[in-house]
Amino acid sequence: MASSALSVLSGIAAAAAGLAGEKVSKTTGTVPGLDLAAIVPALLGSKTGGSSSIVGKIASVASVAAKSGLVNSSNIGKIADVAGSLISLTKKTGAKETAATDGIAGLAAAIVGGSGKAANLASIATTAAKLAKTAKDNKALMDIASKLGKTLSSKFGVSFNGAGTAITALGKVLEGDTKTALFQAILKGLV
Repeated sequence: MASSALSVLSGIAAAAAGLAGEKVSKTTGTVPGLDLAAIVPALLGSKTGGSSSIVGKIASVASVAAKSGLVNSSNIGKIADVAGSLISLTKKTGAKETAATDGIAGLAAAIVGGSGKAANLASIATTAAKLAKTAKDNKALMDIASKLGKTLSSKFGVSFNGAGTAITALGKVLEGDTKTALFQAILKGLV
């Protein structure tokens, strides 16, 4: 379950990067500006108030893993365990992970059915970038991101186990750029 949660979290990050017009490397799997090594401890830290010893442990793992990208990190298993405590996956009755191939539903299906590997993340980012081109302005883009989060929640049973403060913590770690705002909009749809 933990590695599935990490795949979903990295897929959401890749989608946010794609919506922002950024590409994910097919060889390293690094998500531009949205390093899970920074995201995971930020979410966990605010969820627990920052005083838990596990926060320090994961922050330490994250600092070692930060420059190596998602797939190349030898500490990814430890980060996966934490992701499992943040993202809850409940299979919805009748939900098909390979459902639609277009639009928000298709992107959500790709995220839930994703492996978390580099080529897979790049594909998710590419799909998101195509979807982003349908937005007329930034408000419409944020609406797409929010709808993606709601679709992940309603159709695929993905939920976020933190509180609103966890989303606020992202701003401090990732510096409020477009990618962060889109990532937050998706996560807000999961709450």
